[in-house]
Amino acid sequence: MSDSKRGDEGQQQKAGLGFGHLSMNEVPPSARVSVEDAPKPASRAGLFVILVLLAVAAVVFGARMIANVAPGQEAEARLRQGVQALPAWQKGDIMRAEYMTGSTLRLEFSTRLNTTSDTDREAIRQMTKDVFEVLRKERPDRDLYIRGFQAGEQIVRGEYRYRSNLVGPGGQQVPDITVRVKGDPEGGIQGAFSSSARQRR
Repeated sequence: MSDSKRGDEGQQQKAGLGFGHLSMNEVPPSARVSVEDAPKPASRAGLFVILVLLAVAAVVFGARMIANVAPGQEAEARLRQGVQALPAWQKGDIMRAEYMTGSTLRLEFSTRLNTTSDTDREAIRQMTKDVFEVLRKERPDRDLYIRGFQAGEQIVRGEYRYRSNLVGPGGQQVPDITVRVKGDPEGGIQGAFSSSARQRR
């Protein structure tokens, strides 16, 4: 085959069938990503679950913070009015009552009450329970706490669990109120107090 013929064939192969000017631009191949760099579906799902849990925790924490904010002056006045109607206030055994948080009340007891005396400890315990009755009406449907002080020292720790009831000696249901007084035989303010053989229900 002559050189001229070979040259013509080479030009035809380069030009193709003459439709080269009609062909579309070539699309460059997509960049390849290594398996390690590619996002994994499982990791996305895990991240989504974590974000949802964080959002729920933030809502719960916010709700608790709002619920624990000390009530306003009107609620404070209503509480004080209820406590001032108690015999312990009128006798001067309870000298002060104020909210620490939305669910915790601070009481100030008279220094003439002696926590080394069984009689006085029982009186302090009963006073605290009487205040719980007032507090339960003012702050319903929540666990409540009372912290009692005497000359700056804490002598009482009281708790009320609103979702729980106790069964008294006669089988009647009574509020689940636990009061610990400094000097109690069960271990002072850290010991649990039980006035009778009650059982939580």
